[in-house]
Parts: sequence; structure tokens; C-alpha cells
Amino acid sequence: MLRFPTCFPSFRVVGEKQLPQEIIFLVWSPKRDLIALANTAGEVLLHRLASFHRVWSFPPNENTGKEVTCLAWRPDGKHLTVEITA
Repeated sequence: MLRFPTCFPSFRVVGEKQLPQEIIFLVWSPKRDLIALANTAGEVLLHRLASFHRVWSFPPNENTGKEVTCLAWRPDGKHLTVEITA
């Protein structure tokens, strides 16, 4: 289940993208054309918003845990915080 804030500006759908894992969190960068996603496998992905080109991905491992519980951008958009539990 996607967890979105309750208030959204109006957006026009310009495309759809099928992903192999269910997305549980997604957050847009407040300053750049980036979107961060977390899926049910514990992977964190960073994509360009318009092209959906992958910038980087962070797979889960035995040291980081497997469940992403929160994603948040710093207000200036320079840092993405990821909270992961075991």
C-alpha cells in the first residue's frame, strides 16, 4: 500500500511504469527532478522524474535490514534520509 500525504496539488498523468516490486514509499525531491522509492524487498531507488532513468539504487543486505520505514528529503533537496529496520 502506498503511503501518501493527504494533500496533493493537481497532476496530469503523462505515463505509467510497471515495477517488479510493490512500492511502499515514494517522495519527490523539493528542489530537483528526482523521485525516491522504497519497495517491499527493502530496496531504495532514486530516479529522474520525467524519464524515470535510474540514478542509483541501494539494495538491502544483512547489515542494513530489510524493511524501509521512512523516506524523507531535507528541505533543500540535498540529502535523502532512509530509515531501515531489521
